[in-house]
Amino acid sequence: MDAKLLLDNLEFGVVAIAPDWTIAAWSAAAARITGLPVERVLGQSFWVAFPAAKATHIERMLQEVLHDGKAQTYLAPAAATDFPGMVFETHVSRGPHNHLIMAFRQVREQLGPESRAAHLMSALETERRLYAQLFSSLPTPALVLTVDGQILEANPEGVTLLGASDPVALRGRPMGDWTPAAHRAPLAAALRDAVTQRQELRLTVEYAGEPPRDVRAVIVNVDPMRQAPKLLFLALDVSREALLQQRLLQADRLSQLGALVSGVAHELNNPLAAIAAFGEALTLDPNQADVEESAEVIRSEAMRAGRIVQTLLDFARQRPRVQTAVDLGEIADRVLALQRSGFKKARIRASVSVAKDVPAVAGDPQELQQVLLNAVVNARQAIENSGRPGQIVIAAQATGHHVVVTVDDTGPGVPAEILDRVFEPFFTTKAEQGTGLGLAISFGLVRGMGGRMWMQNVEGGGARLSFELPVDAGDAGAASQVASGAASRRLSVLVIEDEDSVRRAMALLAKRLGHEVTTVGRYADATERLAAPNVRYDALLVDVHLDDEHTGFDLFERLREEGRGRERRIVFTTGDSISLHTRDALQRADRPVLRKPFSLDELREMLERVSGT
Repeated sequence: MDAKLLLDNLEFGVVAIAPDWTIAAWSAAAARITGLPVERVLGQSFWVAFPAAKATHIERMLQEVLHDGKAQTYLAPAAATDFPGMVFETHVSRGPHNHLIMAFRQVREQLGPESRAAHLMSALETERRLYAQLFSSLPTPALVLTVDGQILEANPEGVTLLGASDPVALRGRPMGDWTPAAHRAPLAAALRDAVTQRQELRLTVEYAGEPPRDVRAVIVNVDPMRQAPKLLFLALDVSREALLQQRLLQADRLSQLGALVSGVAHELNNPLAAIAAFGEALTLDPNQADVEESAEVIRSEAMRAGRIVQTLLDFARQRPRVQTAVDLGEIADRVLALQRSGFKKARIRASVSVAKDVPAVAGDPQELQQVLLNAVVNARQAIENSGRPGQIVIAAQATGHHVVVTVDDTGPGVPAEILDRVFEPFFTTKAEQGTGLGLAISFGLVRGMGGRMWMQNVEGGGARLSFELPVDAGDAGAASQVASGAASRRLSVLVIEDEDSVRRAMALLAKRLGHEVTTVGRYADATERLAAPNVRYDALLVDVHLDDEHTGFDLFERLREEGRGRERRIVFTTGDSISLHTRDALQRADRPVLRKPFSLDELREMLERVSGT
């Protein structure tokens, strides 16, 4: 009779394990008893197919039989969830070519229903089912790991986190397969330390076809009595939490933008009307004094319009959080400029009281602007609801290594019974007009910048919102000091700008600084100029958008590839402040940016920076 046919018809399962621990044979009876088909285990490492047997009495027995050739038999419940409630009697012997032969059969049905062993097995099975149900019902991803990171079990949420089809596909695989190289060493250290003490860590989980996910994990030894402990890995996917917070922030910004639209339109139309009027005056009145006055008004009003647009774009766009030196006075001025029309209608006088010696704070300019705007809008609405004229004052003063910012209003104040609830999410006193998110988000933003926020009523009437932020370690005033200096030497400047009027204006300003200026309007003209022999430019003012086929970044890459270092002479110019593509490209190029419209001092600073003067 054929040997394989004989094995397949036996009542007990037969497994052959090669010296390298590969499963060399898995009989049909073994598949029938365990429910594991041949194709799932044949050719796999025994320790990958059955990771729960590692570092147990089973491994010790297999090693002993392999070493001395003496057959052994043991009776034990199955260690894996593949075999719920099963008890196996297993006979292990050493066969030809140092193969281990395991013959096993299920013996539970042979126990008498009234026997002590049967009662013990019934109790064991009840406990097993309870803990298996608890593990699989956990609402967060959970894995059972060995100390070296091998996955023994995974609940449904854990399977989803790792992008697998079922728990079986994960067993025996190292957790490090799903973590980037930089996170593997911290993970390994946390697993080792978790044997004796609970560990917490943050790491990234990634697999093909899906964006990386940030998780906060807790690792606990749930089997400390065994020589080979089992570690429970509980993970919280904080990517979803971060996404929700980002969406809440954006929703709050959008709700504020709706309230800002009418005010911004008013603030833009006024300076633009002045520009048009004084521009027409320049063509009609030849008097030199009047022309000089008109030109100054045109310049100042154009710059004001540009600052309003920049403030609105900076506020609306999404971008990663940054930590830099922030000038509180500048942020406060920008916020009040956006609200000027609303203040006028509500008969509110608004002012900023920030002394020049107040240091810059460490934070995110956009987030700090959102915090101040929330505070000012709340203060304005409180005064409006009172029906009386009022006043809003933004002030700041240094206190040691921190700066305290206050926003005072002369409204009715905050009722004492709700003063301790104003920072709760979705708590609002404005009925349908309020989202209840403004102050809650501001509180979180300030805390994220390392500060704290509180609310109090002012004696005599009104409310005061205060927040404290750490002082920036650097010198925020250095840049402004550089800008005020005169050009130290005559430079050769190449202006590359596709719009004729803007190109002429940039050339005019650069010549006013005493520099020699060459202008071109197309990418091809620029490359031709730069290829000319014996031509050297100290600075290149390059517009981000040149023509239909080329951008300023194309020119940057061309100069970088030629290897002469001329790309370091580039200053990019742009009016595109909200395009994600433009921001990413500017970040990669790592060159200074001159945003339109710009002043003579800003141009002077940029030219001196790239020319090294």
